[in-house]
Formats: sequence, structure tokens, C-alpha cells
Amino acid sequence: MKKFDYLEISGSYKDVGKAIGLKFKKEIQNRVFDRQKEISNYSEFLKRSEPYYKYAKDFFPNLIDELEATAKAAGVGIMDYFSINNREVYDQEQSEHCTVAVSFNGDGALVGHDEDWQSASFNSLYFLKATIGDTTFFGLQYKVTIPGVAATMNSWGLVQCINDLYQETQIGVPKNFLARAVLETKTLDEAESLLKNTERASGFNHVLVQGNEIRNIEIAGDKLAVEKVVNRPYVHTNHYLSQEMKLLEKFHTKSSEARYERAKELIESNMTKSKMQKLLSDTENEKYPIWFSAFVTLH
Repeated sequence: MKKFDYLEISGSYKDVGKAIGLKFKKEIQNRVFDRQKEISNYSEFLKRSEPYYKYAKDFFPNLIDELEATAKAAGVGIMDYFSINNREVYDQEQSEHCTVAVSFNGDGALVGHDEDWQSASFNSLYFLKATIGDTTFFGLQYKVTIPGVAATMNSWGLVQCINDLYQETQIGVPKNFLARAVLETKTLDEAESLLKNTERASGFNHVLVQGNEIRNIEIAGDKLAVEKVVNRPYVHTNHYLSQEMKLLEKFHTKSSEARYERAKELIESNMTKSKMQKLLSDTENEKYPIWFSAFVTLH
């Protein structure tokens, strides 16, 4: 049984950022070092992130404070660390394998999410519990990026699960910051408004759950589609479902289609945790299984 690293911190944005930077200093430094080796004209590459940094700071200055505190605590340059969180400029990780499933039972929503895009993802992940002001959020995070890009729930009962989607990008707020900002929203309406009213560089698929409602939000640059589902089972993988957004998709994989269709077969109302685990562990399709290496459930 794999045991994930765990970090619990409360305080200001800078306090949270500093704690993350200190705990994962080695991992962040290694990622920066690897990128310096693999990216040609690295200094020029960093300059390409500067306009994105300005947008992020204009819209979310507190999150830039958090990011800068992480970078300083980890002993790396601020733009070195920002660029890791600016996937719109450089992203070689074109693999995807995340499935989200939601079922409603007598206890409310049961949300399942697997974060298994590669076998090494086990070692890249940790659990974070952070309290800033009147909001606490808890969930699965990546050691070398800002929080928010996996599966997280907050003290307002709002759950966010992230799926990668592939679209053209533009200069604006990087998608990592959108996901991070949602962690502190108190309602589905607030989360939707935040995503709609931010000048975005690109976007994820955000499966948002609160109470008996699912708000699925698909983003492609300045376009956004919202699907509302109440008290009904739901699944999403790594491709667009709304017709208008499909026209903006660069590509998606056969794996995403196969996982989506299989998850739709398995999802049902009133699922138990064991049934959700079984869904996320399904390998009936040997070539394109739902399960690859890991899963997490949030209840």
C-alpha cells in the first residue's frame, strides 16, 4: 500500500507557499534543473512566461504571493517556478488518464477521481490540508506545482476534480491558477463566475460538486461551457462533451473515449465506496482500462 506524503498548514498565502517550498525543496529544484537542461534557450523561454505572470498577478495577487513564497523557500527563481505552472508555454506531458465519477446516495455525493496518467505519478503526489482565512481545503496535489490540479475538497462542501483537455492557448491567466483559485470559492455559482470572468490562457475540465449538484465546466481559451446535473450519476474523462467545445478541441485519445464509455456503463445511483473503487479499478478493456495505477475517492 502506497503511503503519500502529507502536509498540514494554516496561515497566510505566504505561509502556505513557504511550507510547500520547504517540504518539497528537492523535488522542485530537480524539476527546475531538468527543465534547464531539456529546454533550449532557457532564458528566452522564461521571458515568454512574463506576460502570463502579469495576468496571474493582476487577477490573483494572493496566489502569486503564495507561488513566490514557494519558490523562495525551495531556493529556485520565481520565474523558474512560475514557468512550471505555466503549461501553456511549454508542456511535454501529453499523456492523460484521469477519470471522474460521481454518484449520489443517502449521505450525499460520492466523488471518485483517479490520477494515474503514469505509473510514476505515485511519487509525484501528496495530500495537503491548508487553511487560509475561513476556508480549509484538503486533497491530492502535485509536489512541484501549485495546489489544485488534481482532486480537492474544501470546508464549504465544494469538491473540484480536474481533467486535462487539449486546445489552442492564448496569453492570459494559466490554467493552474484557475484551478487553485477555485479551491477557495464557497459556492458553485462563485466558482463558475470566477472561471467565466478571468481572462484565461487556456483551461481544464472542472468537475465541481456541492450538495446534490454537479457543475461540469469545460474550457477552451476564452470559450466556456457549463453543464448542470442534479442528483444524477455523472462521469468525465479527457475529452470535451459539449458540442460547441468539441469544435475547439485539438485532439483527444482513444483511451479517453473508451474510459468514458466504460465508466458510463458502470456508474449508478446509490453507489458505495467499494463500488466506486471497483469502477475506478476497472480493467475490462485491457488496451484502454479505466485503472492504470492509482485512485482517490473524496466523500
